[in-house]
Amino acid sequence: MAIEKASRQILAKAAVKIGGAEVLASRLEITARVLKMYLEGDQEIPDSVLLRAIDIIIEDLPQALPDPSDPTRPQS
Repeated sequence: MAIEKASRQILAKAAVKIGGAEVLASRLEITARVLKMYLEGDQEIPDSVLLRAIDIIIEDLPQALPDPSDPTRPQS
């Protein structure tokens, strides 16, 4: 059950990030009705849809973490 809840939370977070459920459904290439079923737990979220939603969430994150051993790295 916890995995399904987390999956629904990922979809909801992706929807908020890109401007709502309609935009997310379009981006995921599914109908708004199907997305609603996923969000409400009425239907299991396919891995492919979940992975695309995760991509949406992380697309603005830095591509790589700085190397802590890099001597040019600013010290905190």
